[in-house]
Amino acid sequence: MKFVGLISSGAMAVALCSAVPAVAQESASPQAADNEAGAAIIVTGTRRTDRTVLDSPTPIDVYSGEELTKQGSADMNQVIQNLVPSFSVARYAIGDGSSFVRPPNLRGLAPDQTLVLINGKRMHRSALVQIGANAQSAGAHSADLAQVPAIAIKQVDVLRDGASAQYGSDAIAGVINMSLKDGSDGFSGYARYGQFYEGDGKDYQVALNGGFKLGEVGFINISGEYVNSGKTSRGVTRPGALQLSLEQPNIGVPALAQRYGNPELESYRFFVNGGFDLGDDSSVYFFGNYGHSFQEESFNYRQSVNATGFGKNGIFNDYFTDFDNTLPGIQSGAAGGNVYAPNGYSPITRDYTQVSTCSDPLVQNWSCVYSGGFTPIFFGKIDDISGTAGYKGTLGFGLNYDISGSYGQSTLKYTMNGTMNPSLGITSPTSFYLGKLEQRETLFNADFSYPWEVGFASPINIAFGGQYFRESYELGLGDPASYAIGPYTGNLVFHQDGAPVLNADGSQLSVALPVGANGFPGYGPAIAGESSRNSKGLYIDVEADITEQFNLGIAGRYEHLSDFGSSTVGKVRARYAVIPDVLALRGTVGTGFRAPTPGQINTSSIATTFNPGNPNAIEFMTLPVASPVAQYLGAIPLTPEESVSFSGGGVFTPAPGVSLSIDYYNIKVKDRIGTTGSRVIEDADRPTLQSLGLANYATVNEVQFLTNAFDTRTQGVDVVGNYRLVTDSLGTFSTTIAFNYNKTKVIRVGVDPISGGQVISDTRIQQLEGTLPKTRVVLTENWSSGPFSVLGRMNWYGKYKLYDDGAGLNGATFVEQSFSSEFVFDFEVSYSFNDMFTLTAGAQNIFDNYPDKFDNRAGGLGPVYATTGGRFTGDVYPDASPFGFNGGFWYLKAGFKF
Repeated sequence: MKFVGLISSGAMAVALCSAVPAVAQESASPQAADNEAGAAIIVTGTRRTDRTVLDSPTPIDVYSGEELTKQGSADMNQVIQNLVPSFSVARYAIGDGSSFVRPPNLRGLAPDQTLVLINGKRMHRSALVQIGANAQSAGAHSADLAQVPAIAIKQVDVLRDGASAQYGSDAIAGVINMSLKDGSDGFSGYARYGQFYEGDGKDYQVALNGGFKLGEVGFINISGEYVNSGKTSRGVTRPGALQLSLEQPNIGVPALAQRYGNPELESYRFFVNGGFDLGDDSSVYFFGNYGHSFQEESFNYRQSVNATGFGKNGIFNDYFTDFDNTLPGIQSGAAGGNVYAPNGYSPITRDYTQVSTCSDPLVQNWSCVYSGGFTPIFFGKIDDISGTAGYKGTLGFGLNYDISGSYGQSTLKYTMNGTMNPSLGITSPTSFYLGKLEQRETLFNADFSYPWEVGFASPINIAFGGQYFRESYELGLGDPASYAIGPYTGNLVFHQDGAPVLNADGSQLSVALPVGANGFPGYGPAIAGESSRNSKGLYIDVEADITEQFNLGIAGRYEHLSDFGSSTVGKVRARYAVIPDVLALRGTVGTGFRAPTPGQINTSSIATTFNPGNPNAIEFMTLPVASPVAQYLGAIPLTPEESVSFSGGGVFTPAPGVSLSIDYYNIKVKDRIGTTGSRVIEDADRPTLQSLGLANYATVNEVQFLTNAFDTRTQGVDVVGNYRLVTDSLGTFSTTIAFNYNKTKVIRVGVDPISGGQVISDTRIQQLEGTLPKTRVVLTENWSSGPFSVLGRMNWYGKYKLYDDGAGLNGATFVEQSFSSEFVFDFEVSYSFNDMFTLTAGAQNIFDNYPDKFDNRAGGLGPVYATTGGRFTGDVYPDASPFGFNGGFWYLKAGFKF
């Protein structure tokens, strides 16, 4: 097997620690005031219970719950990004579901290549398969970290090392394990208010935690959080809307045609953690969560009528064409039915003239519905629930056991207001329920370990176990009107006298108004449904201190999936103390495996979007790979991703309270799952699409689907230094500096079975390689003395580039813009009145820094219009900015503990 080859070829290299330098960010917990940096006990990356951060053979970060709450953000994605240099997450302004469920990238890899654990058990995935996200995240299906409130967390371990053999198939980039608080006595909490310097985005947060004893042998710890975040706006009005408002000031063009900024959010989240000691070294435990959130974002503005310099706005103006229903004739080329003849249609200019009346029910006057145009408002409601129960203990002869069962479910329901289904005419509803996405997971684990004494410096810790995992994914039906195929699509057009209206090439003009709720059509019977799969796995993980200086661990895992067969992966890890307690070398090598989820196989969506520099909107569709249309366009069944990774480096601890680690990592991922390049739909394709049952065959412009599109190699270096200084007169200083360099290279591109070219565009390749900054530095200083404490943090983000398709077919050429490196500073000061009450004031991005704006440089991402200062869609700043686009944020916080 492949794993056996790696063991034989890699074990010697790792065991001798001859690998190149490896990664780790050791972060001391400020809660542990008497501990030296790196002394925190880790619970991830090893199944031993006596490992500290600096003893770990694998690179790992450990952060206390206090570090998580010393920030002005309630989003766990943002909290972790502020601490971990190789962790990044963007804030999408108009990203469909990606605005509601943010996809994070660890070490530049896809979100679903990082395994998320709660108390060591797999956290269920979100209901969303990422479609509107960046190139690294497009097509990913991962957990939603935002469902976890910081106040519920005792400790976070971030293992930045491939760990599929130890924890499961998703752990290609690493593992994030969040341990819940388990205190049984006392209460704590805080209330925070903040807003951005611009005066918007008002943010309220209330968080509470309480621990209680359950009789003499049990406990329960409960955490709750309420967050209400206002929307922000950092764009400008669309230039077409501005021009239209100047020319026709009385038709009701909105002042800000669409909003670019954070979505409005209201959420409440709860976690519970508890257990009972049954005696005889055994206990039962339970934990779970419930979260609910409701968010709102703005879509693209639909211009109602032409304005000077901003003519037919793609398909948008077609919504406002007036069709006279009064003459008998032909519908859809078949005898009988109504004639849809545009009043005032000119065969020379092929343009339309508005009908002035709104009173004739036989005239489809779209301007009577939205005279100034319209901007759909998109809503997402998320309900997230999970529960785990288990029984663990130690048998008399030393065998440890842990038997558990878990269930998790994420539901995302979409609604949209202020829009219409153009194919239904002016009687269309303006609000729609679009349907739901739902992910359900059931998990059973049986884990065992046994310390086998054979005369080594430590017993051989033999861990082994099995797992059964079932997951289901459902697309639920929307309102019938949200996906209805109305009478105003795919119909031939005639003059008032019954003569056919001809195009310039002599063919007959066809009216093709879009099907479904405009902006995001609802899920109809053709795509709604449920799919599922199950898997069974076995693992073994053996680790021991062979000598006082040399530690070695070997792990292997076998899994069988009901839809993708069997796989075997493995890992070897080692650490050698060259100078005990001063200098150690460490390294790992392993393989990984990740199968496409039922959600990835069956995801589907339709959206209205723009190509760069082109004011004409397009209807863009993502199809399941098994759909007949996708297969007609070249889709083939998805296959699992496979990885090979290794890391190597060293840890230097020259004095108490001082540590330095340098680590290198190299991850090759084969057959990565992502979205294809766009398939442009030609008129010659439409009859076939219609025969294959595609509802919007007459209006769709471009199609994509998921595929095993490419191979990548990701390499990086992490350097982490910690220094802790305790003085009698000046207080305590804790300093951490962390540096990350990360570079991804596309080393193979799949072949398109239809065209014979590459399956993803040159643009996508550039996005994969250049969208994220390659370098980042985080410098954190904590100072405390008596009742005062001060936190200062500097984040430096390196340069990055954004890319869009150029004029070439399927993005064979691309346009780009470079964005400069930036410093972002955070500051927080706290005063404790006594042991119970603390008042805090702070600011994130204290100097109100913004990313570079889009500009008009040659070959760039413009044009930027002089009338507004923004692009055609009204955006000024890139929403892919690694530190956001909202500027400075200040906050006040009052906390208590008793």
